[in-house]
Amino acid sequence: MKLLYEGPMWFGSTTLQRYHAMEAIPGVDVVRLDRIFGAPTNRAPSLYQRVRWKLRWPVDAGNENQRLLDAAARSRPDAVIVENSRVIRRSTLRKLRELGVAALVYYTPDDIIGPHNLSWSVRLTFPEWDVFFTTKTFNIPELAARGVRRPVLVGNAFDPELNRPLTPAEVGEEFERWDLVFVGTYEKERCASINQLARQGMSVVVYGSDWRRSMLAPEVVLRPQQLGPDYTRAMHTGKVALCFLRKINRDRITTRTLEITAMARPMLGEKTDEHDEHFVDGAEYIGFSNEDEIVTKARLLLGDTSLRSRVAAAGRSRCVASGYSTAHRAAQMLEEVTKAVDRRASASHADAAGT
Repeated sequence: MKLLYEGPMWFGSTTLQRYHAMEAIPGVDVVRLDRIFGAPTNRAPSLYQRVRWKLRWPVDAGNENQRLLDAAARSRPDAVIVENSRVIRRSTLRKLRELGVAALVYYTPDDIIGPHNLSWSVRLTFPEWDVFFTTKTFNIPELAARGVRRPVLVGNAFDPELNRPLTPAEVGEEFERWDLVFVGTYEKERCASINQLARQGMSVVVYGSDWRRSMLAPEVVLRPQQLGPDYTRAMHTGKVALCFLRKINRDRITTRTLEITAMARPMLGEKTDEHDEHFVDGAEYIGFSNEDEIVTKARLLLGDTSLRSRVAAAGRSRCVASGYSTAHRAAQMLEEVTKAVDRRASASHADAAGT
């Protein structure tokens, strides 16, 4: 099986983790195509780009469509996997068919149906995909209703090499320096909870790229975004790791959930049905449902070293035993891609026999 995998493979991205997991599967030849535009940057988009996004017709600033066609013409893959593109065009997918690509596959970790994510370009491609992977359970019926032929749920994942427990010696002097650590982007509700925890006397460190110092209580320590191994070390700077879910994405579970628990960090996370399906509340993570509970349960964890150790160990064990790794998810994806290639081959043979 030969795959062409296109996506934002910048250092620290989960796309790169999925690519490596796919690459490690025996018998799979994966051609990597890095998306030039879309990596984290401090450069603000132009006014033209912002207007186009408001209209949901984003600019193909990285020439993504043509680069994908050129790569497919060179490598002649059995399948093309496009990860979370906002600019992929229907005409591009049809040209890939003409080049002999048997399976067209899309993967998104986002709420792709959400109006802040869905572009007109991608919406018009919905009927073209042979497989459409999503990590959002609620997106499955929504995608089917919009003409996607085979929407498939694939779970969030942790990277076994990156998301692992670290020793105090590996982290250094800041190992568990603070009571609580949060890594992630700004949202109003998250900020309010973090400030409340700090005002209740708990020390908190936040790592993220879109926070402003003025948003946070003076007691909260704000650090820049961390990637790769630095992200893993950052997560070990708190005794307890906070897991907030993105309200704008309607999240019930997130990649961070699996990363935190796989690192054997005791997780204090929002209680949802999908968190509870993946981890036992009170044993493998500690769930909170409101502002009062987050304070009460943070104090519970911080006051009981033994409880923190048990929750951390049980959470990591659940990740490993239940197959939440990138390797397991990649194997699931490959199985679906292989079926799609086989279906296309069977249809071609049937057409040939009919003529």
